[in-house]
Amino acid sequence: MPKYIDVLTIEQALIKAGNGHSFQRRALIIMGLQYMIAGMLHIAMTELFFHQQQYKCLSEDLNYQNCTEGAFCEQYKTKENKVSLVDHSDLGSLIKYFLMVCGDKIQIFILVTSYYIGGSMGSLYYGEQMEIRQGRYTVMIETLLMMGFVCCISMLSPSAYILSVALFAINFFSRGFFNSSMILFFEISSENLQKFGPALLLTCYGIGEVISPRLIEMFNLNWQYSMLLLFGLPAVLFSVLIKFMQESPRILVIRRKFEEARLAINYIASVNERKMPENWVLEDEVRIQELKDKMKNILLQEEIHEQAKGYNFSSIFRYKSIRIRMFCLLYLYSIVVLGQFQTAKEIERFSRLERHHTYLLLSLVSTTGYLISGYASLNYLRKEVIKAILILGAIFHFLIAALPLLILNKTASDLITFYDKLVYTFIMMVLVMCRLTLSFAYGFINVYALEIFPTSLRHYGFCGLSFLTEFLFIFQDSYVIFCHAFGLNSSIGMFFLLLFGLLTLQKLRETQDLPLKENVDEMQDELINNIYSA
Repeated sequence: MPKYIDVLTIEQALIKAGNGHSFQRRALIIMGLQYMIAGMLHIAMTELFFHQQQYKCLSEDLNYQNCTEGAFCEQYKTKENKVSLVDHSDLGSLIKYFLMVCGDKIQIFILVTSYYIGGSMGSLYYGEQMEIRQGRYTVMIETLLMMGFVCCISMLSPSAYILSVALFAINFFSRGFFNSSMILFFEISSENLQKFGPALLLTCYGIGEVISPRLIEMFNLNWQYSMLLLFGLPAVLFSVLIKFMQESPRILVIRRKFEEARLAINYIASVNERKMPENWVLEDEVRIQELKDKMKNILLQEEIHEQAKGYNFSSIFRYKSIRIRMFCLLYLYSIVVLGQFQTAKEIERFSRLERHHTYLLLSLVSTTGYLISGYASLNYLRKEVIKAILILGAIFHFLIAALPLLILNKTASDLITFYDKLVYTFIMMVLVMCRLTLSFAYGFINVYALEIFPTSLRHYGFCGLSFLTEFLFIFQDSYVIFCHAFGLNSSIGMFFLLLFGLLTLQKLRETQDLPLKENVDEMQDELINNIYSA
């Protein structure tokens, strides 16, 4: 055994192995392509395949003309050639294929709800699997491969009800990949790339949302060919590229797999053409060895020499240091997700652009927000930025609620007076800025959540937030409908929700430029007490 060895913390080892070099760039390209596919799939499943832009009815001179949904349904009940009536209307590909109109529109709700429930269940299941399998790497491979496979076979679905099962499975695996890959990339990086990487992945996701409508329209793809060519086969092929990745050294250290952690770090260093010390060990490895030597009786009771302490989802709420922060982040995540949806609906209502141009505007604004959040993550204090986001978002929502009251001509389809055009333009500017702010908030809070949870519980915390995101998607329409049913303005509701979020900042800790925690505070204190009581 060598006389002198270098003892490195996991952070120091990753810095020596290289950060932002070949290995991380390769990982970013591989994951970025896969995130792009996920973004393309998401907008197709939530918007493109289910849009109901314009119904058309058959006139007396046998020409198709625009009509209301009510008039369309009257003809749909009496006409023999129902398929032709649906085909001439500007409806989503899935609606046309399964004739999900009029009395059969409930099938749309079933399909969309199944998709979101699959995402929420996938977040919970694979959060637990990352604990059981003691890593993120195998979860990434499995979920991406299965997502691609189910996308491919879903095109054979004979009915909307069978397809709902496929959509459940697709988002089940998609969320598992989304969460595991985001956490893995965060943990194999250090320094600036660790802060900026999640924003870059979300930017790739946003780019997928931008280009998906263009590709479907350019090649005139229906939902079956889109599932096969745009989503299924690329996901299966890209899953092969994951073999060039490595398991997270951080989670390997937490699981006391020190030899595997050193091998992973040495591999990263070799790809980055960086030289590690000839003889080096990890600080945690030395610390555990000291505990073994000094306190064998304690170690036998705690079984530290055999396995690391096991966790489950309840561990998030078991430890006070994590429990309070989790509740605060859950609230902030909730209002940001609801705010994004509510703002998108307001843009669709006020926009006089064509449907595909409105989708393009929403996607471009979101992508820009994700990218800017990466810059903010590099340079600014977390709590100060979140505070500014909440205040700015509240101001924008107040303006969104108040400004439409200033429009004089509220019934005409076109704005006639210069004054009304000016107010309308200002409303659209506020809506776009509000969407940009909330997209920025979503990307920024993702980075903050990855930093605030320790490595031992990061998969549970992050997957818990993802579960909430998907779960809220199911009820986001209900929020707007509830407000309208009781004569409430949904923007005013968001105004108060955002302001209330300022109270949560008192319970959150600052993480800017601080080293990542590997264990919860209570576990660290217990370990220190064991050392000094020996």
